Amino acid sequence: SRRSPSTQLLRLRGFRSLEERQKMLLPLLVSAAATADTSDHELAQRLKLSLWQRGVLECGADGCGASSAEFPRLAATWLSQQHLPIVRLRGGADGCGGTSCEPPSANLDALRAELGEEFAAALDQNEADHADDCAASCESFYCGPGAQLPAGAAEARSHSMGSVPPEDFADAFKFPLDLIRVTASPLIPPDEAEAAVAVANEEGMSSNEYASGKYKLGGDWVKKMPRTRAWFNSRLESLIFPTIAALFPEIVSSASVLRAHSVAILKYNSSHPRTDVHVDDGILAMTLALSPRANYTGGGTFFEHLGEGSVLPMEQGHCTFRPGSVRHGGHPVTAGERYILGAFLLIEDRVEHVRRLQNQGRAARGRGDLARARRLFKWALKLNPRCATCLKNWAEAITAQASGGPLSPALADAAEEKLRRSLALLPEDSDAWYSLGRVLSERGNREGAVEAYRRSLAITSDDADACFNLAVLVGDGGDASEEIALLRRALSAKPDHGQAWGNLGVALASAGDLDAAEEPFHNAVRFDPSAKNWINLARLHQAKGRAPQAKAAMAEAQALGGARQS
Repeated sequence: SRRSPSTQLLRLRGFRSLEERQKMLLPLLVSAAATADTSDHELAQRLKLSLWQRGVLECGADGCGASSAEFPRLAATWLSQQHLPIVRLRGGADGCGGTSCEPPSANLDALRAELGEEFAAALDQNEADHADDCAASCESFYCGPGAQLPAGAAEARSHSMGSVPPEDFADAFKFPLDLIRVTASPLIPPDEAEAAVAVANEEGMSSNEYASGKYKLGGDWVKKMPRTRAWFNSRLESLIFPTIAALFPEIVSSASVLRAHSVAILKYNSSHPRTDVHVDDGILAMTLALSPRANYTGGGTFFEHLGEGSVLPMEQGHCTFRPGSVRHGGHPVTAGERYILGAFLLIEDRVEHVRRLQNQGRAARGRGDLARARRLFKWALKLNPRCATCLKNWAEAITAQASGGPLSPALADAAEEKLRRSLALLPEDSDAWYSLGRVLSERGNREGAVEAYRRSLAITSDDADACFNLAVLVGDGGDASEEIALLRRALSAKPDHGQAWGNLGVALASAGDLDAAEEPFHNAVRFDPSAKNWINLARLHQAKGRAPQAKAAMAEAQALGGARQS
């Protein structure tokens, strides 16, 4: 029979008041996602997993299976042990537990024989690219044994990297995945950090900018700044490489195998406020804080699985070391200036085949060779079946097949299946929810698409594209007020979003507020001078009795191939 969890635990412990029951049950209901229809068998499994996470029970290779008969004993144990901290994480949101969460090592020789010459050639290319990248690193940055660290120099606070291990060498990392390491004391003294920023600025760093996803960043590559590079190389030898070797002994045999692959000093301010949520192009990565926190408002590094507002505090001179595959971003700086040094790191004697197969797949997709791209992402997943990014990239290669046209039902099915598998592994991936929203919208599943976009925005609230796409759907559904609110959110995050300005103008004009629509229509043609936006501006001028301006705007539309005014 099925009974509610509250009834079962009330019977077990004799709690009388609703307040007592809620206080007792809340942690279980939240962590186990239990419902009134959850069976004793299901609850027993969830309780056993919760106890395994706290180090109380061992689950074994087959996960945390438990029978309904074990429920009373497990519930009693859980009630007495729930205060213990979680010291193990599941290997994914699909509910695995125990040693089955830790993926086995991939047998590359066996896979070469199984998957054939094209796969073997892709691995050979990875090895050649890795050797070239390591050699190029040594041309610019220190390579060598490193210095002996003073006692206690490598002490760090550890934070979980989420529900899945790093994409490469996943079998080397055991649970708990507390692999985000923040130095317990400054890696370099504050005056040295100040001097590094001053020298980089003298070498032209602050006047440079480049694109990073949807945003622009200030900063420059360290290898282009000779004095800054000399300082950084001295610190690689004396401190950084020895510290990394001490913090990640699972995969770093010694400081001599570490390679600084891509190194930049970045400047964040109100005009260059943040980065996308992203992963780094290296097995390990580091962020060194070069500015005191008092110098800026907002800012800091956040990790998506911890929540958008969970910025890891780092005072000047402190450093975060982490696996490159953990999703993270720079939180927006709203005032002041924040300088950091960021570096991607390679390990000379370890080739990252999963990451590099995905890089090959993205390059093939960029060339339009979508069949090869899909094979490469499939092969990466073969090496690491818990690679959420591999599934997401595979789905994007499938949706690109449409070449701007509608997806066939078969392709849409395949893309949706890959994205749902990715989200089962990594539920807090805003990009995967966004991609799922696009696929479901393409399939005509408006309700599902709306839910996916809402889930994406619940994780990363200021994603301009997710706000825009959701605004289109809720507007089509007749909710003009939410449409307008979402468009304003999109524009707050990305003030040059021309399509959002255009849609906002239409929404306001449709609501009868022509005065409020004026600015949006003008900004629409400023940032997205399409025929459609010029036509909308012409109609606004016409409605407000400005015939000459209407004629001029319509002429702009006609020059772009827009409809002629009758």
